[in-house]
Amino acid sequence: MAVRKLRGVAVGEAVEVLLVAGVLLGFTIFLMSYATAGGGPTMYSKEQQAPQINLAQQALDRVVLQNSPIAVRSGQSWRIVDLALAASGPLYQPQLDDSKLAELFPAAGGQLCTIQQKAFADATGISQAALVGYGLLKPAVGSLNFDYVSILKNFFGRDWDKYDITLIIKPLVNLTICPNLQVSNVAIQRRDPMCAGVQQGVWVRSTAGGRVVATAVYCTTNAGCDLSSRELTLAYNSGVGLWEARLEVPSSYLQGLGTVASLVIFAERVTYPRAMDFYVFNTTSRSLAYGMYGYDGRVWFMHDATVSCGSGNIPALGIRRLDIYTGGGFVTLAQDVTLDPGIGAGAVKVDMCQNCVSNARCAACWVQPPAGALFAVAWIERNSQGGNAPGSTIVVVPLFPTPPNAVIRVDTWLRWTPVEPQLQAAVATRIVDSRSTTYSIQLVLYKKP
Repeated sequence: MAVRKLRGVAVGEAVEVLLVAGVLLGFTIFLMSYATAGGGPTMYSKEQQAPQINLAQQALDRVVLQNSPIAVRSGQSWRIVDLALAASGPLYQPQLDDSKLAELFPAAGGQLCTIQQKAFADATGISQAALVGYGLLKPAVGSLNFDYVSILKNFFGRDWDKYDITLIIKPLVNLTICPNLQVSNVAIQRRDPMCAGVQQGVWVRSTAGGRVVATAVYCTTNAGCDLSSRELTLAYNSGVGLWEARLEVPSSYLQGLGTVASLVIFAERVTYPRAMDFYVFNTTSRSLAYGMYGYDGRVWFMHDATVSCGSGNIPALGIRRLDIYTGGGFVTLAQDVTLDPGIGAGAVKVDMCQNCVSNARCAACWVQPPAGALFAVAWIERNSQGGNAPGSTIVVVPLFPTPPNAVIRVDTWLRWTPVEPQLQAAVATRIVDSRSTTYSIQLVLYKKP
């Protein structure tokens, strides 16, 4: 009897274990099937869930495979009307368009500047910009609005009002150039958490190891640009929990910065997944002119007297040469351009840089870079009445998202509520490259019950 009783207890315990295991397994399957990235369970049954998952994946496929303009001009501002982010004719599919991602990036950091020249604001639809580097502006987020209804109609057609989405685009790897230099009694340092406690010199830090190619572009007013590339292998620094390598920069590249020379360093992770960053080195805030990569894919240059962050100099400026670097070399798009701030008698205009020569009275001008361009370089001089401003300077404008490591998030439910809906229908994710960076993309689909 004792033996039988013990056997009965053992069998009972085994059954209890199986029951508990079954409950845990069922709960795990429930979480895997119905819980969402936002932490809230869906209210749809298993049978209803499958088509929602398919729809979420189709919507995400449209983001990474569809190619069409995403922004339209609306009076004195711009509207995002679509999220079709595919590149035009990439080497392989899918591939995101860096210029479209640049349109979606908010202006991060830097001083907020007002565009004081009405002719420029009228031409571009941009009235504010953030100063994010030496002579480098980024359209301020206040100039950009999301037309959520148009976005949803492009995704879901006549059923647009039944759905909402959250789109999150995040670089897989954070790659950051961290300078810590003393040049001409000026400390050159980057205020970024990735650069905390960096030693003297120029360092490349990353959240992942691998190989990085760093290219220094050193341009002078009398000798053009010199490019120097080095390959680095990142090593793990346990003290900061990051991978890093020191970049040796020729001492000659640090001479005359902000007066007769300019230096920008691009770092590109060649070990997959991709990542890219850039840093513009400078020892003075007087850039004479400002360059900006606009929502329309053009590169704009304006006299510093037309920007509240500028020096307010009245004399005209001359852009002696304006080059675009394509990766295969430099292409000159304009020469001997004159920018006039428009202070005093006579109207000013905004035109193609090639048309702004002699007495054209251009307050600002633009060029259209060719496909695949990496950055623009403008050689700028002031006239003889410029006072104590530098006689000449160089402005480098990168032609990809600024900053590359920022996260993009678009929430169409903001059209009717400031609080993220807790019930979600499905989630789709994908890893996709652009020319400069590898991104993790997540699309959350919300379907009204």
